[in-house]
Amino acid sequence: MFEEIGRKLSGMVRIPTVSGKGNEEDYRIGAYREYLAKEFPSVFSQASVMQVGEARLLKLAGSGENSRPVLFTGHMDVVPVQDTGVWKYPPFSGEIAEGTVWGRGAQDMKGPQCALLSALDELLFEGWIPKRDVWLYLSCDEEVGGETTAKAAELLKKEGLHFEIVFDEGGTICENFMEITDGRAAMIAIGEKGSLEYRFTALSEGGHSASPQKGSAIVRLGELLHEVEHMEPFRRELSAGSREMLRKMAACHSDEELAGNLLKASGEEGEYPVLRRICRDADNLLGSTIAFTMIEGGTAFNVMPKKAVLTANVRISAAETKEEVTAKLEALAGKHDLICECAGGRDAVPESSTMQTGYRMMEACVNEAYPDLPVIPFILGGGTDSRYFAPLTDEIVRFSPMHAEPWQGRGVHGDNEAANVEDVRDAAKCYYLLLSKYL
Repeated sequence: MFEEIGRKLSGMVRIPTVSGKGNEEDYRIGAYREYLAKEFPSVFSQASVMQVGEARLLKLAGSGENSRPVLFTGHMDVVPVQDTGVWKYPPFSGEIAEGTVWGRGAQDMKGPQCALLSALDELLFEGWIPKRDVWLYLSCDEEVGGETTAKAAELLKKEGLHFEIVFDEGGTICENFMEITDGRAAMIAIGEKGSLEYRFTALSEGGHSASPQKGSAIVRLGELLHEVEHMEPFRRELSAGSREMLRKMAACHSDEELAGNLLKASGEEGEYPVLRRICRDADNLLGSTIAFTMIEGGTAFNVMPKKAVLTANVRISAAETKEEVTAKLEALAGKHDLICECAGGRDAVPESSTMQTGYRMMEACVNEAYPDLPVIPFILGGGTDSRYFAPLTDEIVRFSPMHAEPWQGRGVHGDNEAANVEDVRDAAKCYYLLLSKYL
């Protein structure tokens, strides 16, 4: 089954779909959609198709045995390639070598998309009729914020649709997750952090560097940087989902000492000493984080600027709201005579439960497709298109049932992105189980 999946993925990768301003020549999204329709004819001939800009909504009508629809969402676009010279094979060659498809998008997320469409196409060719309506959303601009997806969600809302489950990308089958899992594990994201942009502006009189004044614009920004670097401005809290992640890790770990510490960490409060000792990414688990990403100011080496601006990205957890985080950062900025403004972004998406239907469906399919593979929940630090559909569903499952070796995972948004053909085929088999048994 799925003998042609490597060839199909290769063709998908060969069509560049780089979204974002300045990438118009490499944004061949129309050709990509035509390729999908040709390679997955049962899906596109049997589904009703709605246009949402360059994106597409597909509906496969169910038998009515189950009246609650589900939605699979995934993006067609990819990020740019920074340096083609360091790639083992050209990034849009779709080269099949060493049992692997090479190129931008092979992992994120044309590989998983190929697996899902292959499973759907095979089932429909066999005469399968889903028990309920199954929707697919093929996003065109996920990598640049998903503006079109917001429109798609609004369209579905006007249609009065409410999904039992939304399936999206997020977690994968990976190895040594956070350097504390015991080998491979299927990491299913049951929540995701939000992302907020803040700008800190310092104003001063400026002047010549030969007569420097105390408390200049750059110095005050530096004082803020130093204070934030040595404090914890946000609420430190281990969420229910992260606690369960640690318990699941403990239950399947072969190192008894580490398993015991994972279990202890799952019940900690306050300073979380055990978690901080065993996990270098403890801060990411314990709430919101802040990263300073851009700074601008001076125009000459001997002129003190009248204005300097520092930009930060806050990955906000569900433990706090945008309003709470903004109030804390405004207070910190005020201490250093700075102006703080939130320039945009979104709150975190609330966590779902591992006891909900979608998670348990996916867990059962992974257990069957990948025997003895641990299934572990976690909270995703990045954002997915699924956040736009959160008001329209009871549950979001963020997971692609496809294995990514460590070097392949590093290629996502980086160099030498690639997907093993057998891994894509295995993912298609897992989707086949999910669709045929539960949907």
